[in-house]
Amino acid sequence: MKTNKLFHGLLAFLFYAVLVIGIYLLYPGRDNLQFSALLPFSNFILSGWLTTVFISIVTLLFSTILGFGLYLLTKSKHLYLRYIASIFNEIVFGSPTIVFFLVVFYFIGVPLGLGQQRLLVGIIAFSLYMSPYMKNLFLGAMESIDDLQLQAMRVFGFSNSQKYRYIILPQILKLMLPPLIGNLTFIVKGSSLLNFIGVQEIYNQLTSAQSSSFAVVEGYFMMFLLYLLITVPLIRLTKYFERRVSTWNLS
Repeated sequence: MKTNKLFHGLLAFLFYAVLVIGIYLLYPGRDNLQFSALLPFSNFILSGWLTTVFISIVTLLFSTILGFGLYLLTKSKHLYLRYIASIFNEIVFGSPTIVFFLVVFYFIGVPLGLGQQRLLVGIIAFSLYMSPYMKNLFLGAMESIDDLQLQAMRVFGFSNSQKYRYIILPQILKLMLPPLIGNLTFIVKGSSLLNFIGVQEIYNQLTSAQSSSFAVVEGYFMMFLLYLLITVPLIRLTKYFERRVSTWNLS
């Protein structure tokens, strides 16, 4: 079985290797490619790559917290709180990502005196944008808590904070691991849009290097590889945790 899987894996790798070679041979400007022109900007590019990783991790953390807050609002006994959550959801789901970032930067960040704190505003904007998606993860995970557990918590007189701390959160966070990592992959890719408010992430830094070195095509190819360097391991990690969660559910 393992030998057969390895064989088919090698066939798939060979397919993509031939595809890449074919694209290179068909590219009309292949003799003019100068990847070495980007070498003087390696530290510059690495700084942007690390900034992208930092933005993604912090955004995942903050958006998860905000998403849990939105989830609590949607379950509130007070109708006006549920309306607040519902309206915010519709604003986010109805807005293109880049437009949302620009609105937060120019109409919230700048009036608050944060116009020069572009990284901070970018993280805030992205965390706000992702929070309804995280709220949906909590809604889906809560379906795993059966009515018997909820009834038992009421019988034993658990407060709301005790319910979430001791029973609910430990269960749903385990189930949320795969989609959380999947959302992190989305955040990594979406972070490139923060370039439009001047955040110096990988897209921003590489386009600056392209302008100075005139290595435009080379820069885009480097950008492609650097994003894959982050996202491919995350995709593999998502699949790993999906398998683990399935065994947890069976046990």
